[in-house]
Amino acid sequence: MKYKLIAADMDGTLLNDESKMSERTKTAIRKAEEAGVMFTTATGRAMSGVESVNSLLSNDMPFIINNGASVVMGKSGQVLFNKYLDLALTKEIYSLALSLDIPMVVRTNARLWASRESRQTNEYRNIYNADVNIISDVDDIKGEGIFKVIWFGAPEMIMRLQREMNSVFKGRLNCHSSLPMYLEFVSIEADKGAAMAEVGKIYGIDRSEMIAVGDGYNDVSMLKYAGLGIAMANAPDDVKAACGQTTLSNNDDGVAAVIEQYLL
Repeated sequence: MKYKLIAADMDGTLLNDESKMSERTKTAIRKAEEAGVMFTTATGRAMSGVESVNSLLSNDMPFIINNGASVVMGKSGQVLFNKYLDLALTKEIYSLALSLDIPMVVRTNARLWASRESRQTNEYRNIYNADVNIISDVDDIKGEGIFKVIWFGAPEMIMRLQREMNSVFKGRLNCHSSLPMYLEFVSIEADKGAAMAEVGKIYGIDRSEMIAVGDGYNDVSMLKYAGLGIAMANAPDDVKAACGQTTLSNNDDGVAAVIEQYLL
């Protein structure tokens, strides 16, 4: 099988625990592109958070961002599609977080919003190098396209809330943990697997010609969609079970190992 596209998650997958790409991984990405393979990220980050990958590439590649809610071309900035979260659902998620006293941020086009400042919102702002604007009500941003709402909490609480919220919002939106301390809510039409399918239609690439690599619950849809889905060694067991194949951990260049084995 000749694979034509590989999509990799960022945090916990492409990046090590220090949020850096190793030289081995950078070299593997460049060689994959030279071999004619389309390399893309499939991440919860916004476009500003994938520039480290975009800068490695010579060609204008599509980037799957905001957990599959957007696909944007890296060099030209052309938006291939956006899948926004419904305003009424955003209000429901927002109000529920307030009632549970859960810190959160709302991501819209290039901006972050929060009901209050907290340690978690400050950490998120620092990690993703984005200002967090304080709002009193979701109606304050009703003119913005809303990509997702992110709740913050301890990993064990996030796992519990993931189960509960998937029951509360079943069939109305997608809800999953992206990192152990983040719970993300996106449009029912937005997931990484669906975004890969859209990219495949645009570029004439069948799912059997795709590889997906990830470590989180928000990666499961793409791990199942791709012809070859591979979980990181550091992924939870049920994420690994979604695709049945694993590679090395994010601290051991797992993505580079996949590229070297299947693409080079």
